[in-house]
Amino acid sequence: MSTPSSESVSIDGCRTIRCTTEASWKDLKSPIRLGPLDQLVDATIPVAVVFAYSQTQSKPKEELIPLDRLEKCMSALLDHYPHLSGRLQINEIDGTPEIARIGTGVHLFAATCSERLDAFQTTSGHGRIMSLPGAGNALLAPFDPTLEGVCHDPVFAIQHTRFACGSVALGVRTLHKVCDADGFFQLVRDLAELYRSGSSSLSNPPHYRSYLSELTVDNVTAEEKEAVLAYQPPLFYVESSSSTSMWAPTDPSPIPQPPTIGRFVRLSSKELSAIKAAATNPDRPDSWVSTFEALSAHIYHHIHRARLRLREIEPKHGELSPTDFLTPLNVRTRLGLPPKYFPNALMISYGNIPSDVLESGPLWKVAEFLHDLTRNPSGLASQEDIVRALKWIALQPEKRRIRQGFRYGTGSFMISQWNKFDMYEGTVFDVAPTLVSPPFTPISLIDGLLYFLPTEDRSANADLGAIDVVLPLSEPVWDVLDSDSEFRRFRDA
Repeated sequence: MSTPSSESVSIDGCRTIRCTTEASWKDLKSPIRLGPLDQLVDATIPVAVVFAYSQTQSKPKEELIPLDRLEKCMSALLDHYPHLSGRLQINEIDGTPEIARIGTGVHLFAATCSERLDAFQTTSGHGRIMSLPGAGNALLAPFDPTLEGVCHDPVFAIQHTRFACGSVALGVRTLHKVCDADGFFQLVRDLAELYRSGSSSLSNPPHYRSYLSELTVDNVTAEEKEAVLAYQPPLFYVESSSSTSMWAPTDPSPIPQPPTIGRFVRLSSKELSAIKAAATNPDRPDSWVSTFEALSAHIYHHIHRARLRLREIEPKHGELSPTDFLTPLNVRTRLGLPPKYFPNALMISYGNIPSDVLESGPLWKVAEFLHDLTRNPSGLASQEDIVRALKWIALQPEKRRIRQGFRYGTGSFMISQWNKFDMYEGTVFDVAPTLVSPPFTPISLIDGLLYFLPTEDRSANADLGAIDVVLPLSEPVWDVLDSDSEFRRFRDA
């Protein structure tokens, strides 16, 4: 599928938005240190989502989401999230991420599209983001993915795009360093609340200070530091040389890989139920497996077989990397964090699933591996384990050397569950969004990096249990998977 042209969208200007009053940020100690949970994210990775709002009236009395009103609400939002008005910097001494230059402001880009929103339709009935200008990328604010760029530009930006019909798209982006997806959607919900109420106050203010951000080598004794650093967390280690990447080093001379192609695959609630039944151990019918575990097992099983089959057909693709599986776990509850905790609160759970189990083992066996990995993760089983690991990170003298042992490569699989987030109901401005979706960006279009999303169908007869799988794979792997009739064998269940 070819990507729709971005030429119909033009940026008309950029506004710098600041807090409504200096009092909201003037007394903040600058720079604001981020915490060890924020350290686990690469600095150049954003969270970026497009929210589309349709103008259904042929002759509307009022403009949909007026730019001036949105600007005023963004300014009020910064009073509750004042650190977002600053700029990211990396501490030169120990590599701790920090927010400096607080009060500098965020950006609101004003853009127009010469086409109507309903002119961009998908023939498949799902994955509508792929039919929008630039496959949705043209609806996001400009972004420089270099370390210099993310430290120079705002950590939070919105592009407001008005279509010829009066419909509006809000392309919202934050740096992942300051929040995870949970915090991101909270931020947008808070913006929508301020817009709807016309007030400058939120019914429930957020908590934006990062967990353990106050823990530094300057406020512990030498004995306390020694005790913390003597612990070796199972999920992390310290590399001998500095790097901006958290991942384990890979082969310095890998075989050049084919392009990655992103698609949206929709599964109905009936198909998901059938997959879940197939992923249940027949000898233990009372055992429990989640939809997430069952679907992850089903997809990884077929992707792995397609990857192996490709190498049988074309040995030039080389051997597969280790079959490591990764998924983020939200630790807000385990750590007892405040209800509206905004910063990152994800720990990465990963492990290896034996290749022979993935290739020929029954689906329930693969699901059992994933169940154990997500329910009994190494190093994350208790609050004590998590806190010890985070303190170990916080007191490392050179945080740029911290690594996670997950081995990304041609055999790995990474998945995030977004389908449980309130992406639609809580993000109503004048009207409810007709589409909420992350586009495939040059940063997110990674072979084997998947997301589960809720579908955009909010109608009375909608299948609210359906899931869209955001599925990027190496192009030749798609060719093999497309010929695998077993991959969608539960479609007509």
